[in-house]
Amino acid sequence: MEKQILQSVDNVWRHHFASIEKALDETIRELNNLLRLDNYHRHGHDEPQLEKTLGPFGSSNLDLSSLSQVLGKNASTRCLPKERLQHVHHLLEKLTKIKETCSTVPSTYPSIAIEKEETLIHEKAEAHLNQMADIFRNLRIAQLEIRSKYHTATHDPVFKNFNWRQLSPAELRLCPPFLITAQLDSESGPTLRKIMSLLESRKPIKIAALRTTLRKTYSPTSDPSVPATMAVEMLPLAMRGVYFLQTNIATPGFEQRLFAALTSPRPSLLSLLAQKTNEDEETFHLRAKRALRSRAFPAVLYDPDLASRFVSCFDLSANPEAEDDYTFANFVASDEEFAEEFTDPTPETSLEDLIPISDFLALTRHQRIGKFPCVYLPSDDEKRSPKIVSQAVVTQTSDQIHLWKTLQEIAGEDNPHVNTTKANLQAEFGVQQKALFDSLQQEKTDAETHREKVAVAATIRKLVAHFTGVDPMEIDLKQLSDKAK
Repeated sequence: MEKQILQSVDNVWRHHFASIEKALDETIRELNNLLRLDNYHRHGHDEPQLEKTLGPFGSSNLDLSSLSQVLGKNASTRCLPKERLQHVHHLLEKLTKIKETCSTVPSTYPSIAIEKEETLIHEKAEAHLNQMADIFRNLRIAQLEIRSKYHTATHDPVFKNFNWRQLSPAELRLCPPFLITAQLDSESGPTLRKIMSLLESRKPIKIAALRTTLRKTYSPTSDPSVPATMAVEMLPLAMRGVYFLQTNIATPGFEQRLFAALTSPRPSLLSLLAQKTNEDEETFHLRAKRALRSRAFPAVLYDPDLASRFVSCFDLSANPEAEDDYTFANFVASDEEFAEEFTDPTPETSLEDLIPISDFLALTRHQRIGKFPCVYLPSDDEKRSPKIVSQAVVTQTSDQIHLWKTLQEIAGEDNPHVNTTKANLQAEFGVQQKALFDSLQQEKTDAETHREKVAVAATIRKLVAHFTGVDPMEIDLKQLSDKAK
């Protein structure tokens, strides 16, 4: 995974340098055009220049000396003032040097390990960001000069102490990232606290938290079903202005997600599943897929710029469909690192007491007494054999399920309040629909009854008219009915 993150950083640097180089090219060209125009105003009306411009026809038919004097009278008023001309030459020289630097992507990128002193990390990040800010500072000044908008008295104080904090979000996006690398192990609390401290600076630094192991160490707690541990996935709740991405190589759009995180103008934390030592590519890819499938390492994206509402900034769409019977315990059951956490049942263990872990976690504490959580693994005889799961893995499995449900609630995908409201609305809507349906049915019945009466009346009128010769429209059926009674 370190190769993947470094490749992504390389892609970002190449992209940004190409964009910056393009902006430098355009600005340098405009400055040169400004100087060429100034040179024309200064010397374009000189007699030798006129003779060169007009050619033989001009020199033989015109008094070039007089013409030069006439045209040159007002030319000096259009020339650049001396100080401005010097400023433009200085800018052009500086931008040309910057362009030469940006034309070659560096072989190494500014990065530092999180184990270094926090003060040193901030100093190096500040130096890198201000180096990038100097490029945009000179581009801004040049654009003002090109448009004759640069005023020394006004702008010199503005740009004197210009640093990365004055950059716009668009400019920050084009700043190649300063990368801080961190390794998260089973006891990640201290590292996560240092990560949060660094992110609090609001510097647009990028922290890559690499996780080779997904094992967690839990402190004793009265309720192991909801252990008191710090989860990296919950960081957006504490730091809403930080861009957060958790992903692995099996996540759809992996490269695009990394690129977006590395180019965010905000402080960013990238939680990445990393390749173990001596783990080949194929095994790592398979482990990454299974980690995603089991929610042992869910794909999470939190982008504060996605929407104004907190919930709308979360995106869990990169995760595959959930499988209730494939949990963290199923994921680590075939991992050598967790081999000692799975044991064979003793001969005295009843099969009825072996409960699949997903069902075991649904039991109450009282119901769990005498039961053993297990997973079923393929055996040599091509059958599936039960393995009893240790309490540590049961705790982490419960923790991961709870974490995933919490993420779904935050993202609005499975929020109990939303579900209750939805159920109530559906029930209310159902009552309304039934009342409307009953009303329509009654109207239909009444309409059919009315049509039948009209048809019977019409038939009776025709019969009476046939036997009496009276005009059917003059027959009063109600009167006939009353007489019949």
